[in-house]
Amino acid sequence: MEKRKKRYDEDFKKMIVELYNKKSKAASVIVREYGISNAIL
Repeated sequence: MEKRKKRYDEDFKKMIVELYNKKSKAASVIVREYGISNAIL
């Protein structure tokens, strides 16, 4: 079975980076809430 990579649009990427950089949410919370992996973050 082939595993497909998720593709994230630029707005989503910018939002995630902004949340992380501002420290408005912990990395573990961002990962859990947005369904991304730690490696992506």
